[in-house]
Amino acid sequence: MKKLKKSKSKDRSNSRVIGWFVVSLLALSALLLYRLGSLTHGLSQQEIQTSTAAVGWHGIYHSPLDLPLKAIRSVVFYVFPSHGQTLTRLPNAAIGALSIISFSWLAYLWHGRRTAIFASVLFASSAWVLHVSRYASYDVVYLWAMTTLLLTHALLHHYKKQAFVWYLTLLLWGLLLTIPGMIWFLLPSLYLQRTLIKNSLQTFGRWWQRILAVIILLLWVPLLGVDLSRKGQLLAWLGLPNHLAGPATLVKQFAGVFVHLFIRGPQYPTLWLGREPLLDAFTLAMCALGVYFYGSRWRTGRSRLLVRTFVIGVILVALQGPVSLSILVPIVYAVAVMGIAYLIHEWLRVFPLNPLARSLGIGLVAIVVSVSCIYNLRAYFIAWPHNTDTQATFRYHL
Repeated sequence: MKKLKKSKSKDRSNSRVIGWFVVSLLALSALLLYRLGSLTHGLSQQEIQTSTAAVGWHGIYHSPLDLPLKAIRSVVFYVFPSHGQTLTRLPNAAIGALSIISFSWLAYLWHGRRTAIFASVLFASSAWVLHVSRYASYDVVYLWAMTTLLLTHALLHHYKKQAFVWYLTLLLWGLLLTIPGMIWFLLPSLYLQRTLIKNSLQTFGRWWQRILAVIILLLWVPLLGVDLSRKGQLLAWLGLPNHLAGPATLVKQFAGVFVHLFIRGPQYPTLWLGREPLLDAFTLAMCALGVYFYGSRWRTGRSRLLVRTFVIGVILVALQGPVSLSILVPIVYAVAVMGIAYLIHEWLRVFPLNPLARSLGIGLVAIVVSVSCIYNLRAYFIAWPHNTDTQATFRYHL
């Protein structure tokens, strides 16, 4: 009888989890697809070029960089040859959805369910995430690449003895190799996990498992090798510019990365609203709190991972090669989520047994997160499309 009750309770719990997962996917789909093609009255010049670019095997063979996005575009454009504004942007929305899901999963593994809910809502409603996820450019690839890299790091530490997780990680690492500049992030991550990787030989105990692991990891290398043999492609793959600016300009560009992240956003009408800050006040405050937390524990593996990836990202973005500012956004939000988790932890430590005080603290955080989300959603869906610079930029039609 007790076993039957436990089984029924487990089934109800699983049903609730599945139900919330479905609701979350529907909400995410609605957020990324709402007025996807009609929010702006036309396409930008870059989106016109995207809509007419070579896709399919021919396009990927001659330019395999940014493979995940190009693969999805190839499928969508093949199924719908006469694609309009919505379908031109749909592949980016798909990559954006994967980025948000990866970030949510990462927050769950690092901080637990409660903080992961706050993190998911905050990241998904971020104006920058919405911009790059609903605009037909390659910026969203870097959003996906960094969230995926951090997620693989967390997955291996939580499920290091599960072969499926290793196979999935190896496949993702292989895909990350096709993203310009990601080699600089992948190598330090592998170094930090060198002990785990060495012990993975126990997971792949049989010879065919080891061969399969190597094949999955190197699946895209031949295609990438052909591309790198072409003139000028090596610099692009490394995420470096063709021409290096002078020392004074480099210092200015390096400082500009921090300005764009924390003071005022970049003046790109295609991706941003005027000079509005990239982070709202709440996210910026939580980011500062997260920096304090990681700074006081700088010897931990996670702190070293975030610091190294952030420094490398700043350098590559400052060089103004193909690497986009989007590479830094997941890192900044990961630090901000740590700030939220630390804030909640300190509040609950002060009130460990008072249910009213505990609920009040978590409720206040939920209210502030909601205000932050509303601010970002209004900035993207209302203010940005009505901006005169935006209207002047999105004026082309297929």
